[in-house]
Amino acid sequence: MRRRIDHADQTGSFTLIFAVVTVALLAIAGLVYDGRRQLTAQQRADAVAAEAARAAGQQIDGSVLAGSPGLDRARALAAARDHLAAAGLSGTVAVDGSTIVVRVDATEPAAILPLIGITTLEATGEASVEIVTGIRGQPGGNSAPNSS
Repeated sequence: MRRRIDHADQTGSFTLIFAVVTVALLAIAGLVYDGRRQLTAQQRADAVAAEAARAAGQQIDGSVLAGSPGLDRARALAAARDHLAAAGLSGTVAVDGSTIVVRVDATEPAAILPLIGITTLEATGEASVEIVTGIRGQPGGNSAPNSS
């Protein structure tokens, strides 16, 4: 006489394991793909902040020849803000003495992570430029004396 084994209690166990593993793999793929998008947004924010700070730092006036920083503050702020607007990003620009600080906020839409509720990837970049002036050999100059 053959004994009959009832396998009814294991029905669907493979389907459950497959579903759990599939969801886990999709989550990992989402983290990798959208993680790369996050890094790209961060790099873009840093690059745009540096470019805007550089553009602001080039707005000098004629008083540089007299030894002062000679930064035209209004033009510097406008140049940095124009650069941010041209790049399509928002941020802040501040001039403190001879230092220009630019902070940029960038967002990138998530591609896969919206499946778990994360729809936007945010990044912030910051750069600063210090305006230094001076003439070699003059008091207050910014270069080291020639040692040769």
